[in-house]
Amino acid sequence: MRAAILTMTLACVAPTDANAASIAAHAIDYDLALAQLEHGDTVDATGHMSFRIDDQCDSWTTQQRLQMQTVRRGGDVQNTVTDYATLETKDGRHMAFETVQKLDDQVQSRVEGEADRRADGRVAVRYKLPAARTILLPAGTLFPLAHTMAIVDAARLHKESIAPRLFDGTSPDDAFDTYVTLEGWSSRNADAPARSLQAMGAAQTHVAFFATGPAVMTPDFEMAARYFENGVSDRLWMNFGDFAMRGTVAKFILLPVPRCSSRKHL
Repeated sequence: MRAAILTMTLACVAPTDANAASIAAHAIDYDLALAQLEHGDTVDATGHMSFRIDDQCDSWTTQQRLQMQTVRRGGDVQNTVTDYATLETKDGRHMAFETVQKLDDQVQSRVEGEADRRADGRVAVRYKLPAARTILLPAGTLFPLAHTMAIVDAARLHKESIAPRLFDGTSPDDAFDTYVTLEGWSSRNADAPARSLQAMGAAQTHVAFFATGPAVMTPDFEMAARYFENGVSDRLWMNFGDFAMRGTVAKFILLPVPRCSSRKHL
């Protein structure tokens, strides 16, 4: 089961500081409930997801935990926990990542490493786990928060779709091709989960994640969300293959902005 990673102007160069600075440091929790069943082994599912993003002046750090309990045909219950953490510089040049997935308290997989954008725009990824190796990704590959802001920027421009390549550190061997559909930009949202978000623009989005390669037609994972202009998201929907989950906001807080010497207003 692929971890649901929230952190998502398609460009062939690194994202700008202006894009990164528009993200709000915040912490948000979602309650997850079963939304849909396909013809598979899962008959029920519940869960919880927490996400936190902190502003470190020249970079962002994120922490996410996805907890899922699924009931299989025959009555077997499985508990899956995925912990995901990143550091992503605001100039789009560096990222550190770690993903740990557990099934019934036993570690099933661990992915850890760092990625750096070269002068020609290509991204060199140095894995530490599950095995030490280096891969080179094409220019235009976006890190997670740059991917999120690419979605927001495209929605602001009333684009119907974009297709950026994403490296998020959850795969042990490659990036993902993503196809993002956008359902229009709303300048005010009275039903936002917090008063601070009601006057912000937002767009409903759908993101399909594909393994890279020729003629890959079926996505590995799909998610939908309403993204606000500051990178906060609600109205989650996540498709894990034989079942889908819907996420509603249980708690949301904006986090303090640090005192950074480079900020002009300080």
